[in-house]
Amino acid sequence: MQSIVCSILACLTLVVAPVHGTESERAVDAKNCRKLIPDEYQWQALDWSHLWAADLPRELKIFPEQQPDCAVHAGICADAKSKKTIVVDVDVFFKDSAIWNKPEQLRAYMALVNRYYQQARIGFNFKFRPASELPAWTENRNQLTVIFASAMPAPAGKVADAFGNLPAGKAVFNDVLMKRQDRHANPYFIMGKPLGHELGHVLGLAHTQDKALLMTQGTSSQNALDILPEQALIMRVMALQRFGGKLDSVIACH
Repeated sequence: MQSIVCSILACLTLVVAPVHGTESERAVDAKNCRKLIPDEYQWQALDWSHLWAADLPRELKIFPEQQPDCAVHAGICADAKSKKTIVVDVDVFFKDSAIWNKPEQLRAYMALVNRYYQQARIGFNFKFRPASELPAWTENRNQLTVIFASAMPAPAGKVADAFGNLPAGKAVFNDVLMKRQDRHANPYFIMGKPLGHELGHVLGLAHTQDKALLMTQGTSSQNALDILPEQALIMRVMALQRFGGKLDSVIACH
C-alpha cells in the first residue's frame, strides 16, 4: 500500500479533523500514524476494474438476500467501482469489558485495520461513544457499530469470542477473544485481525477457506490479512448503500 487515510481519520483520535487539511496538518497526521504501526506493515490497493458489482460470487457473501441489488442501486454500484476511498463512520462502545475500556488501548489495532483495508480503499472513522448511548440490538441498523463486551451473546444465544452481524449492523468482541494463543509473528494481529474480520462480516463478507485471507477463521501464521478484489467490491457497495459511506479521493497519510 502506498498510503493510508490518516488525515481523514485523524489517526483515530476522538475528534475528527477536517478532510481537507493544510499540508502542515497532513504532515503531522502522517508522523503520528507512523508511531502507531511500523512502516513495514503495508498493503497495496487492489484492482477491481474488471469486475461487475452486479455479478459477484454469491459464495463470498453473507446474508446475500440482504445485500444491495445493483439493478436498483446502479448509481451506488458504479460509485463503488471507482478508485476513490470510501470513508465509513464507526461508533465504538465499551459495554462491560474487563479488558477494553480506554480508546488508547485500541488505536494501534484500528490503525492496522485501516492499513490493510486500503486494499479495498475503505477507511474507517472510529468514534468512541459513551456506554449510555449504546443502542439496542435492533436499533441503528444502518450505523456501523463496534461493541467491546464481557460476554455478549450472538442473536442465536451463543457467546462467541467475536461476531459480526450484518442485519444489525454491529460487530461484538468479547473478553474470551484475548484468551487465544498468539501464534502470529505480527504483534498487532490479535485484535487487529478480528476487528477487521468482523467488520468484513458486517459489510457483507462470508468466511473463506484460504488461510492467507482476512475472512478465514482463526489465527494461523499463514494469515496475511489479504482481501480479494471481489470481496473489496462487495464491501464497497455495502458501505455506500447501507452504512452512509462517503467517497473521497484524498489519501494524504503515507
